[in-house]
Amino acid sequence: MYGDSESIPHGEGLDFSSLLKDVEESYSNAFAELGPSALANLKRRIDSMKAFLGLSLDEGMDFRVKLIDYAKVRTDVFKFCRCYARRLAGPIMEKLKAETYEIVEDGPTIYIR
Repeated sequence: MYGDSESIPHGEGLDFSSLLKDVEESYSNAFAELGPSALANLKRRIDSMKAFLGLSLDEGMDFRVKLIDYAKVRTDVFKFCRCYARRLAGPIMEKLKAETYEIVEDGPTIYIR
């Protein structure tokens, strides 16, 4: 799994690792207000996305495995957003959903080939 120091390149000098770190920092306070388990769930979801993006960089990994992992991560992000949508304000959740989906959707188009 990719750690915080590992760069996951993306397009014009950005990297997915820093984008995910930004997402985590932006929403940690809102999730912390919901309790420690909510914050832990956010961090687990971020780690899962990092692992997926790291897997998609592995050229030796079978394409079908990458697709299966992509489907799981995408479903997990959807369930996570749906679960917390009731507990967080709508605009906050919509923004988080848009940011995480953008990362999940852009990763495969760049790396899964």
